[in-house]
Amino acid sequence: MAYFDWNATAPLLPASRDVWLEASTSSWANPSTAYRLGVQARLALDEARERIAGRMNCHPEQVVFTSGATEANNGFIREAAWRARPEEGIWLSGIEHPSVQEAARAHWGSGRITRIPVLPGGAIDLDWIGEKLKAGKPALVSVMAANNETGVLQPWPSVRDLCRATGVAFHCDAVQWVGKASPSDWSGCSAVTLSGHKLGAPKGVGCLILSNEWKGIRIQAGGSQEMEMRAGTENIPGAVAMAEAFRCREEASDREALRRSRDDFERALQREWPGQSVIHGAGADRLWNTSSVSLPEFRSERWIAQLDRLGFQVSSGSACSTGKAGPSPVLQAMGVEEGLIRRTIRISGGWETTPGEWEALLQALLEARNRLGESGSADGPGRVIQI
Repeated sequence: MAYFDWNATAPLLPASRDVWLEASTSSWANPSTAYRLGVQARLALDEARERIAGRMNCHPEQVVFTSGATEANNGFIREAAWRARPEEGIWLSGIEHPSVQEAARAHWGSGRITRIPVLPGGAIDLDWIGEKLKAGKPALVSVMAANNETGVLQPWPSVRDLCRATGVAFHCDAVQWVGKASPSDWSGCSAVTLSGHKLGAPKGVGCLILSNEWKGIRIQAGGSQEMEMRAGTENIPGAVAMAEAFRCREEASDREALRRSRDDFERALQREWPGQSVIHGAGADRLWNTSSVSLPEFRSERWIAQLDRLGFQVSSGSACSTGKAGPSPVLQAMGVEEGLIRRTIRISGGWETTPGEWEALLQALLEARNRLGESGSADGPGRVIQI
C-alpha cells in the first residue's frame, strides 16, 4: 500500500506513539488533583504546552488544548460572533476548511458573511482586502495559512498585518502549514488553530493559540481546566504526543528534497498526458507534498476506486467534505470549470513518502487509465466511501 492522503490524516509517528504510550502509563492521573500523581500529570501537560509555545513563538498560557482543529475553529468563531456588534460581520474566502465555513454560517448567519475573492492561482485576493478595509471593517477576518486541497500558500502574514493596522481580529487556520512550511512568526494573530493528527500525533488533540486580548474566552463550559477557557479533563497523552510530533516534523524533514519528488511526479504526468491533465495552483507557492490534478476522461470517484485496487490511496478533496454532493468549493472559488473539477483528485504525500513511491503512483495512474478504459463509459457510476 502507498498512502497519498496525508492532508486528511498522517499515520501515527513512531516517536509520537512512544511518548503517547509512556504518558498513558505514567501521567494518567487527573492533573487537577493535588496529590503526587496528579502533580506529575500536571507537569507533563505543562511541559507539552511549553514545547508547543516555543515552536509557535508565544507564551505557554496562550496555548489552549482542544480535541482538535474543528473544536478550536468553532470555539473561536463562535466567541468572535458573540463579541461582535450586530452590524459587524466576518470575512472569509471560499477556500477555507469546512470547520470554518460551517462555523461562520452557524454563528454569524449568511447575511453577515462577506466572501474574500480567490484568484485563479488559488490564493486569496490580498489587494481586495486592503481596498475593502479602507471602506469599512469587519469584526473578524479568517484566512487559512495553506489550502488543504491545492496546497497553495496563502498570504496570511500580509492579511494579519493589514488587520492589525486597522484593529480587526484575525484568525488563521494553520493546520496544513505547521510542520510542512517554514517555521513562522505567528505573533499578531488573534487566534491560530493547530491539529495533532495532521502531524502524526494521535487523533483527538489540537490547540488554539490566543493573543492576549482573547485570553479568557470560553470554548467549552464546565470546569476550570485550560486556564478556565476549555472545560474537560485534559488529554495529557495526546498533548505530549502532539508536542513530540511537532518537534519531529519541524526538525527532521528536508522540504526541498520532498518537493523535488512531487515536482518530478507532476512533470512526468504531464509528459505522459500532455494537454489532458491540469495541475491546479501549479504556478503558485505550494506545500511540497500536495498536488491537485484533473485527470483525463473519468470522474474522480472512479480514479480513486481504481487506484485503491492497485494499492494507492488518494482523495477527491477535503476529508471533511467527502460524501457531500457537488463539486469542490475550493476549485469553484478558483474559477475552475466544473468538468475539470469532477475529474480532480488530491494527492498528498508525507514526510516519509519516498521518490520511489511517487514514481510508482505515476505507473499506477497509467495502469488505472487502461483499466478504466476497458470498463466502459467515462461518466459511468462510481462512489467512494471513506472510512
